[in-house]
Amino acid sequence: MKIRKGIGLLGISAALVLCGCRQNGPSDALFELIPARVSGITFSNEITTSDSVNILNYEYLYNGGGIGVGDFNQDGLPDLFFSGNQVPCRLYLNKGGFRFEDITAQSGINTESVWAYGVSVEDINQDGLPDIYLCAGGMGNKDQFPNKLYINQGNLTFQEKALEYGLADAGESIQAAFLDYDRDGDLDLYLLTGGGFERSAIDLRPILSNGSARNTDRLYRNDRHEALGHAFFTDVSREAGILHEGFGLGVSVIDVNDDGWPDVYATNDYLSGDHLYVNNRDGSFSERSADYFRHTAHFAMGNDAGDINNDGLVDIVALDMLPEGHYRRMLMYGPNDYNRFRMAVQLGYGHQYMRNMLQLNDGNGAFSEIGQLAGIYKTDWSWAALLADFDNDSYQDLFITNGFGKDITDLDFVKFRREVAQISDPEERRAVLLKSLEERPAIVQPNLMYRNQGGYTFEKVADVWGLGRPSISNGAAYADLDGNGSLDLVVNNIGEQAFIYKNTLRERDTANNHYLKVRLKGRAPNLSGTGSKVEVRYGGKLQARWQYPVRGYLSSMDGSLHFGLGEHLKADTLMVIWPDGNASILTDVPADQQLTISQDGAMPLASPPIAPARLMAPLPQATIDFKHQEQEFNDFDYQPLLLHKYSQEGPGIATGDVNGDGLEDIYIGGAYHQAGALFVQQRDQTFSRVSFPDTDAPCEDMGCLFFDADGDGSLDLYVVSGSSEYGPGHRMLQDRLYFNDGQGHFRKGEGVLPDISASGSCVVAGDYDGDGDLDLFVGGRVNLPRYPSPPNSYLLRNEGGKFVDATEQDAPELKNVGMVSCALWTDLGLGGNPGLIVAGEAMPIRIFRNEAGKLKAAGSQSGLADSDGFWSSLAKGDFDHDGDPDFVAGNLGLNSPYAASAEEPMCFYYADFDNNGSVEPLIGCYEEGHVYPIHSRDVISQQLPSLKKHILFHRDFARTTLKELVDMTGNRNYQSLYCKTLRSVLIENLGGGKFALRPLPAEAQMGPLCGILVKDINADGHPDIVAVGNSYATEVVTGRFDALRGVVLAGDGKNGFTPLRSQVSGFYTDGDAKAITSVRAAGGGDLIIVTQNDDYPRVFHLENRLTPLSMEQKTTLR
Repeated sequence: MKIRKGIGLLGISAALVLCGCRQNGPSDALFELIPARVSGITFSNEITTSDSVNILNYEYLYNGGGIGVGDFNQDGLPDLFFSGNQVPCRLYLNKGGFRFEDITAQSGINTESVWAYGVSVEDINQDGLPDIYLCAGGMGNKDQFPNKLYINQGNLTFQEKALEYGLADAGESIQAAFLDYDRDGDLDLYLLTGGGFERSAIDLRPILSNGSARNTDRLYRNDRHEALGHAFFTDVSREAGILHEGFGLGVSVIDVNDDGWPDVYATNDYLSGDHLYVNNRDGSFSERSADYFRHTAHFAMGNDAGDINNDGLVDIVALDMLPEGHYRRMLMYGPNDYNRFRMAVQLGYGHQYMRNMLQLNDGNGAFSEIGQLAGIYKTDWSWAALLADFDNDSYQDLFITNGFGKDITDLDFVKFRREVAQISDPEERRAVLLKSLEERPAIVQPNLMYRNQGGYTFEKVADVWGLGRPSISNGAAYADLDGNGSLDLVVNNIGEQAFIYKNTLRERDTANNHYLKVRLKGRAPNLSGTGSKVEVRYGGKLQARWQYPVRGYLSSMDGSLHFGLGEHLKADTLMVIWPDGNASILTDVPADQQLTISQDGAMPLASPPIAPARLMAPLPQATIDFKHQEQEFNDFDYQPLLLHKYSQEGPGIATGDVNGDGLEDIYIGGAYHQAGALFVQQRDQTFSRVSFPDTDAPCEDMGCLFFDADGDGSLDLYVVSGSSEYGPGHRMLQDRLYFNDGQGHFRKGEGVLPDISASGSCVVAGDYDGDGDLDLFVGGRVNLPRYPSPPNSYLLRNEGGKFVDATEQDAPELKNVGMVSCALWTDLGLGGNPGLIVAGEAMPIRIFRNEAGKLKAAGSQSGLADSDGFWSSLAKGDFDHDGDPDFVAGNLGLNSPYAASAEEPMCFYYADFDNNGSVEPLIGCYEEGHVYPIHSRDVISQQLPSLKKHILFHRDFARTTLKELVDMTGNRNYQSLYCKTLRSVLIENLGGGKFALRPLPAEAQMGPLCGILVKDINADGHPDIVAVGNSYATEVVTGRFDALRGVVLAGDGKNGFTPLRSQVSGFYTDGDAKAITSVRAAGGGDLIIVTQNDDYPRVFHLENRLTPLSMEQKTTLR
């Protein structure tokens, strides 16, 4: 048998040289790497490979080991336990001053034959001393690897007692987490499993959810055994509802719904989705990940839970393996198999995407995933995620470990493996494959540190903080190893000695980096107070921590809770909410100390004050009983290089009093082969559906508008036809005009509109020619299969109720202005006939001045020259009370993988590159100073097969810039579009035809804003913004945009906005929202109505607060 080192110190050192990194980082770095010769910690998780022991035979070969932190001798200093795979675990006693003693031999802990994974440190026998529970696995017969329980004897020796305590589980578990799930006072055990490769981990198949799969997690209940005199753990998994198979790698105990009962979040590798087991408070759990998370990571690794924005609610970070750099990313990106993805969703695997996830707790029983907005979504092959305040500024930062022993996800290597599989001789086949495997490089990457910038965004600071040394790192832990009030870091590496990073924060500055450390002393049988929540309030701020030491990956933290206070010298209040619901409260707590808080004397928690009434109240679904029903249509089958589908952009909504009874009614557009619906408002604030022509049901309704087309005083209805189910020029793309008889009865007008061949988006009315009637602008959305070529848009002049195409005559620049999504007629504060503002995808916000009935584009002096974006909505309001109109523009937002600026725009190059009569787009973004294609080689080859002969390997494609790709086609006559900003903005009117873009707050950047309503929601006299959005139409690598839950921004009358939480506003949407409007409610106040794609509308009642009508701007189109 051939033996070889898979990874060794030599390889790591070479990586250091190649990366040009200094071993200890910059001399002024926050962290200092303590050498092993100083610390005494020489542990290295060495992996030795052979013909029979390699990554092809055992996929967990390089999953690494963890760290357990505990004060095992009760001297006040945290000691360290390292788990090893092929090497024995080691226990180090903290001697102070970052010096440690290896006491493994005398401790009685012998793990020579144990492949150890996760470490859990907990006082299991309740004698006041921390014990060690070790999860075991490895190659071979899984039943040969029972977990180990080492009971602390109080003299720095341990005895193995797993069998006596009922914890000798041999099911290849990964990590154990202790919790009191039944709230009987003692600690039970959740056991995360990761084996079970008897069934495919990647093939689509029905999910086993009956507890029969080997790779189902387990729950052990703590049942005290009187005869033994200690706890005995009983497997109650099935009766407790722990039933779903998975390939677990990370587990956190959290209180996801803030009800005081512990829940469990488990991240799973491969195809199996993550599990959220919500405590039913009756001894059982329900798996409810789909109820709380709109999407999760695909190949999920470690996770952590904490409060990133200091709102007192638990947020979650989960890691995946998306490379940060373009080159490695393109070596992993294959085809975008939309149909397979959809099948996986239908089988119950959920929406999974290969990237890190940051789940922000909305406080309404759901989470918004904002990892891309936060800037932490691509960190390569990542393992441990740790949320902690490393710079004591009061916000939790994020540390991530990185690396893998062999790069086996390179698609060129994957293809090579498939080719080798065709070799008929098994010995030759094996020899060829092993030789190739030996030549594969390791993924040696720096670990990453992200500094929290105040709640939603993070700054990458690993190099600056001295953590940029490349390594293959797995488990990690934080602890204040020297007791000085700052958190140090410990990292378990493969093929290299463990990292001990000293945090030098308090040595540099003690005036601005204050802290509190809290250690809990609970009552038996939970002496560590596991499950408690600690809240610290100071200077109007709030921090929360939860006492669950198992965090990150395979690791267990120190039992103390750390709070950075920044410049604050004290905490106004410190409250511990114990697992039984009682509370201990301290006031005026001086900073810079460690407190030990006892449960003795804890009192029942006072009832919280009654929350003030919310500004809006949701109304029942039956208020408007109409479900928009999309027909599944895969745009990517026809044009693989689209960024998103255009077949699910509706429905639009129109409002107006159609029957003259003084109440506002509504029309909601239908989907493909679904008729739109007209609803008449009743006196009881409900809506009754009334008859409306349904002969145009095959059309898909987009923008719709009530206006008086024929001057008879009644509201007629214009409906834009759009979507991508029909090709250009199809008769079902013809828009429609329905005339009202004054009683709310409509008939379709024949011959009153010109031929319209574009797939449209929006319609707006304004008297641009000053003749007293309303004319129309109709936006063209997309021109398939010639995307992104601009489609036709139309200026329709009203001639006595018949409309003629006046585009060429009165506004020729409008005809192919772009892929329009939204538009507004407005006087622009210049007086005279209204001008027009138009915006859309990959185009700037365009202003057209009205010069004696001719619409002419404003020049670059308007201030909007670099406003090219993915615009989807516009609304008007005077936000600074200066008398001229300002505007709000909804863009894609910042929670996407795309990056765009005026200096480094997103680029669209398009032409008929392969001369087949259709247009192909090649789209790219800047990375590392170059524009690279965002699509993979496989996806581009679907639409441009000829490129395969130019680019044979994925590694060659990964180095190819977008311009080089274009040059390979030989076409020099391509055209270009750009996107230069992704932020949703306030467009401030500076006067004189000049404007300035002001970004909206981060809460409005979490997704595309598809509908905007300007209205004084809080009755303070200032216009506010209510916005909705999302898009479930994206391709499957990008993943759907689903983080928005509705946004309410309270205006201050000075162009400033304060986001209102949904608990204050009462406004909360939970789907793919497309349009928003409001109508006067029959019983007083207003009804705010939101349409959602493939769903029912949401309706909210806003009490009558005497809102000035002049402040309201409805956006009924998008």
